[in-house]
This record gives sequence, structure tokens and C-alpha cells, in this order.
Amino acid sequence: MQILIRLLRAAFLIFAFCVLFGFAIKNDGLVTVHAFFDTDWQVPLVVVMLLMFVAGVLLGVTAIAGTAFMLRREVSRLRKLAPVVSPSTRLRGRSGDSQDSV
Repeated sequence: MQILIRLLRAAFLIFAFCVLFGFAIKNDGLVTVHAFFDTDWQVPLVVVMLLMFVAGVLLGVTAIAGTAFMLRREVSRLRKLAPVVSPSTRLRGRSGDSQDSV
């Protein structure tokens, strides 16, 4: 089953690469990027799109990082507050639950 999943994943990645590569080839025209202080750059459209995609990903990761760190701190604080339970106690509790349901 894992081999099938790996093959499907590899096929999807190859397909996605081919589609994006074809998109890049079709959009190789030059565009003019006008910046501040009367500076202009002539760059391919694909480069501009790639840079904007990377900038969006970085902005999204930065926006979610604060929440992720806050949640990580909360989980560690709650783990310190929780009583320490040995693995044998957990197993006894689970087996007792399953006997009640049978």
C-alpha cells in the first residue's frame, strides 16, 4: 500500500512539474517592473510571478508563526500542569473501559 502511495505521489509531482514548466515556457515574455525613484526593470513574467509567490509564502509563514509558537508554549505549560501517569496505569484504564463496553 505504501508503494502505491509513493508511486501516486511521484506521478503527481512529475505532472505538476510538467504543467508548471509548460506554463513557464509559455510566459517567457518580458515585462517592465516600475519601482520607486524612476527605476525600471525588464524581467521575464515568470520571474515576477515566482518572486510574488515566494513573497506570499513567506508572508503567510510569518503570519502563522506567532500563533504556532503561542500554541506550543500553551501545550508545554499544560503538560507541566498535568499529573504524571505511568504507562501501566494508562493500559489498565483502557482495558477497563473496553471490558465495560463488551
